[in-house]
Amino acid sequence: MVTSRLKVGVIGVGRVAQAHLEATQALAGEVDLVAVCDTRPEQLAAAAGRFGVPKIYGDWRRTLEDPAIEAVVVCLPNHLHHEVCVAAAQAGKHVLVEKPAALDLTEAREMVAAAQGAGTTLMVGQSRRFSDAMKEVFARLPELGDIMRIDISFLVNFPAPPTPWWTRTGEAGGLVILLQGSHSVDTILWLMGQRPRTVYAASQRQNPAWEGEDEADIVIAFEKALASVHLSLSTSPALHELLIVGRKGTLRMSESVIPGIYAYRYRLEHDGRTVLDAEQQPSSHVLQLREFAQALREGRAPLASGEEVLRTMEVLDAIRRSEREGNVVRLDSQPVAR
Repeated sequence: MVTSRLKVGVIGVGRVAQAHLEATQALAGEVDLVAVCDTRPEQLAAAAGRFGVPKIYGDWRRTLEDPAIEAVVVCLPNHLHHEVCVAAAQAGKHVLVEKPAALDLTEAREMVAAAQGAGTTLMVGQSRRFSDAMKEVFARLPELGDIMRIDISFLVNFPAPPTPWWTRTGEAGGLVILLQGSHSVDTILWLMGQRPRTVYAASQRQNPAWEGEDEADIVIAFEKALASVHLSLSTSPALHELLIVGRKGTLRMSESVIPGIYAYRYRLEHDGRTVLDAEQQPSSHVLQLREFAQALREGRAPLASGEEVLRTMEVLDAIRRSEREGNVVRLDSQPVAR
């Protein structure tokens, strides 16, 4: 159990890492950023200088060898999550890893097993769980009655890859389904609190800049509800909305990008009446890191623990299988993910 300021190292200082690095600054009274790591010297030096980090490492293995570090935030390409997180657990480090947890359920299970075996904590960066808007959604769920439908549109525009690993299927695990779908599927499962019966997915690649899919539609069927996810990397202006339809009411949440690093404004309507319309402050990444640090101090499992997110990885695996085979995939006849 961590009892003082959590001593953190950030592994990978690329695009999404900037939000995590800023979160450490916002939580300076709770978190102490002691090291950053990256294989690119210029980016590493820039991050260390900007955030005043005393230690820099060019190899993640050296980061894990540092006895001053209690936990690591892993912001690496998807295909590296498994190796680094397993090694971090074996080195006695707690881990907050960016979503998706891994490339597939098998890797995720091995990561969870490594953390359990070492007595360390594994948390997955499902950052959109932590917004004030999502908290308000959960507070109002009982007023909706039984949920009949959830629709998520996560449509953004990336005419060119912001980082090279997006272009390679083996490193990204495809593309948009794990990249954005990991958020959307996690949200649906979190809201429903139950395992789906079936999934179906179809995808296309419209942009030759990468190997993987950049457009996808997913249908997730529960016993008494349907959910759909619409994903795009080629839609401008962007549209990110969540619609929840219950027997007694409807919630609609929209997310818009504002200036800043992973900065958003949220609007939430309940039966057509606006109940929230505000910028997210502090950021979801700050609230996520606070949950990680507090869980470690309190000796409890964090929200979006590795164990909990296994169900998200199970459904993502089924979605990828459906996408490849062009068939409906049943989950209600398979063992529950553990």
